[in-house]
Amino acid sequence: MYKLRKLESYTVTRTTQTAILDPEKFRNISIPYEGNSEEEFLNYIDELDFWEIEGELDPETYDELNKFYDDVDWEDIHNTAWDGSNNWFEIGEETDRGFETSFTTEY
Repeated sequence: MYKLRKLESYTVTRTTQTAILDPEKFRNISIPYEGNSEEEFLNYIDELDFWEIEGELDPETYDELNKFYDDVDWEDIHNTAWDGSNNWFEIGEETDRGFETSFTTEY
């Protein structure tokens, strides 16, 4: 008797709703935005700890920025499985560390 399993791999790209943010609303908070370009603002938002400054934001800015954090509504915009997924088989043994593969058809 052989123990086989089939595996599938795919990649999903998804997006949140679009947020509309005014950089000026971030200039006078405890972690101030000090830049002047789209790229600088994007990097600022990427590194910002929302939970650290959430209480400092006006309600509109809070709601817009929160689209990225609390109860995020994700939408799949691309899934490689839509074009056919990558499938392969493995043969091996079940152990206390998981499935120990002896051979695979994956390239």
